[in-house]
Amino acid sequence: MEEDPPSYQESSQQANVFQPGLQEGVFSPTTFYVAGRFIHSADPGAPPLYELSHSVGFLKDSDRNVRIERLEYSIKRRDGVAQLAARKRHIYDLKHPTGVTGPTFAYHAEPTSRQSPYAFGLETFRPRRLSSAKGYRILRATHALDRRLVRRDVLFSALPVKDNSVRFEWSDAEGQLIAREVDVDGLMTLVVSAMMGAVQRDVLISAWMSRVWAELAKRQ
Repeated sequence: MEEDPPSYQESSQQANVFQPGLQEGVFSPTTFYVAGRFIHSADPGAPPLYELSHSVGFLKDSDRNVRIERLEYSIKRRDGVAQLAARKRHIYDLKHPTGVTGPTFAYHAEPTSRQSPYAFGLETFRPRRLSSAKGYRILRATHALDRRLVRRDVLFSALPVKDNSVRFEWSDAEGQLIAREVDVDGLMTLVVSAMMGAVQRDVLISAWMSRVWAELAKRQ
């Protein structure tokens, strides 16, 4: 006589403890750092919050597409034992088309989720005359009928600063400081100082990775 399979009860609930600072859909200031293909918060013991298809420190000019996913966590209970489960949400494809195609942006991002409402592109500019330092603008972009990207409004700006401890200061469309890009113990780090929603944070993190990719490619 066959025995019945063991019975179990499984329940799942969203574990906000793994989304640091999340309150009613808005995130409080958070520090992020890069480790290989993953982006972590500075919250000790917390799992990574984003995953890329490539190791960030090894991005090259010859790379054409980098997938970025947001990692969402929940606690599942099976037979009374709590287990951490991760769900990946593909939010953007970061693009670096070949120059021969005459792209609008050397680096841009295409949304891959309904939670990522628009494309954006990265462009460089000189914030001060007679200076070799370059800043970056992140512009919202739309597709023309021929599928080429069209520049729209500015989402963020990243400006170099005369401070050995800070590499870039990030501002929003109104010019308000929202983050500082620093190196901490050799780790690429973004210190976000502003409250923001999930969509804005996804765009900021993706734009940060586009800027890092552009800089690494120039060094080769």
